[in-house]
Amino acid sequence: MIKYLEKKPGFFEIGETYLKLNLEFTEDNKKLLTDIYSYILKEISRELLKERKVKISIEFDEGSLKTKIKIWGLIATIYIGIGNYGSFRQGIREIINDVRNLSEYVIHYSQNEQPIGQKIIRSERRRGFSGRIYNIYDRIDKLERNLNNLSQNEIRNELTSIKQEISNIGVLLPEEINQQFLEELPNNYRDNLPEPNERKVRYLISRYALKPEDKIEFIE
Repeated sequence: MIKYLEKKPGFFEIGETYLKLNLEFTEDNKKLLTDIYSYILKEISRELLKERKVKISIEFDEGSLKTKIKIWGLIATIYIGIGNYGSFRQGIREIINDVRNLSEYVIHYSQNEQPIGQKIIRSERRRGFSGRIYNIYDRIDKLERNLNNLSQNEIRNELTSIKQEISNIGVLLPEEINQQFLEELPNNYRDNLPEPNERKVRYLISRYALKPEDKIEFIE
């Protein structure tokens, strides 16, 4: 076990709606956007997230005003929800779909909401930690489809890279969740996994995990 993971993170960012607006970074504009987003999210978050126990935060970056509406999920609770879909992969896919639907609604509503609608420069739907997990399945599928088109060296390098990612993510998951995740993978992807890469695990925690020192206000 990596020393700094004696206590694993509980909440992970499972999705994000990113909006960049042509507005000045002022307290008045932050309050305006917070009020608008809070209204939208309170109306739709429970329905679209199917009563998952999640937290929602709104974060701001300076410059041209950038907002990040983040969905935080408790891994243990997400695991219970995944069990309702019959497979770990399908459960992760459903979480991604739920968060994507929420993002699309927020973006659509914002584009039609005055006075911010005409101020939106860019919008993105980001898949968060759940997307990072699902990307492993995408990479496995792609490698399997292209076995006849790749050299043995290319196959070996990609297989090694995928197995390292599986190991890095697995160390962040509770044991029972990681066990189900691994059991559904083909044998050649789950056998003889390397040790987690500490630098990359630190990055995953920094990028996706809710840490005790984070000062984040959640929408109630």
